[in-house]
Amino acid sequence: MLDYIDEIVIPAFVDDKMIRSYGRTHFFFYETKLVVLDDNPEQPVMGISGRFIKNTQLTREQIFDREKGLVQDEASMPSAPSAFFILVLDTHRLIYFPETAHAPDLSAFRSTALSFIRKKHSDFINRRYVELRKSENKVTKKQLNIDHPSPTLEVVPISGDDEISEFVRRYGVLKKIEMRLIEPNDEIDGKELFDDIRSYLGPLNPDTTKLEIRNSDGLDIDEAVPKIKEATETANQEVKLSGTDQDGNRLTGDNHSFKVGAPIETIPPTRKGLTDKLYSTFQSLKTSGVIKVGTSTATVTGVMKKLKDLM
Repeated sequence: MLDYIDEIVIPAFVDDKMIRSYGRTHFFFYETKLVVLDDNPEQPVMGISGRFIKNTQLTREQIFDREKGLVQDEASMPSAPSAFFILVLDTHRLIYFPETAHAPDLSAFRSTALSFIRKKHSDFINRRYVELRKSENKVTKKQLNIDHPSPTLEVVPISGDDEISEFVRRYGVLKKIEMRLIEPNDEIDGKELFDDIRSYLGPLNPDTTKLEIRNSDGLDIDEAVPKIKEATETANQEVKLSGTDQDGNRLTGDNHSFKVGAPIETIPPTRKGLTDKLYSTFQSLKTSGVIKVGTSTATVTGVMKKLKDLM
């Protein structure tokens, strides 16, 4: 992400003319900008913060009247639920705060952000093509797309140890654990096993790498809990579980089932106040060990300093 932070990533979030439409519903980012989250001169932290809005029309076809029963009564009204977000650029962590009932979910955020990023990637390719066409180093758009591949985007919730233990112990029989390895961000992911697998299989250039642990009679749940905790602690692996609960009913789960959340008791009235409050809460969860985030590399720190100097 940081390789194209100026040309693609930041423009994808701050260009308020971009809209993703799905039927009568329109998704867009609003009042989004680059912000300083930590002003440490040696290791500053930059972020992108703003609002993600779902602009739609609520409709009804009928109402209920005690005397008349169901009455046909068509009506509609505009509605724009929203979420406030902070994208922490050094670790690529997303702090997501639904501001209203029916706020757009993480899936909608991912789809919208990816759509905008790919549009800016296309614009970037077109600009490079025009620039190089005027020089001696002529190149085709096909080659440019090879040199600058189309971006991908994953939004994987950070899991908490307590949430994992509580969910996994709902299983009577845990039949399968599936782990999908995600290409990590520019940070150091401490799990050597997953690093070794990526290193070993990386030359094959796989689109997807999965580990599957299966036993139709049931995996050891006590042993599964710490393994799932390790796999999910830096959000660089997507985990899916399947089996049956204590009553024999089918039970499935994934990172969303045991994601970390934190209550915000008093919501600051200003944008800066809300940004500071959310980032402070995120930092508190890191300090207390509730969530774990890999260490930023020297390259990432250099990019953060450059962005801060540009503000």
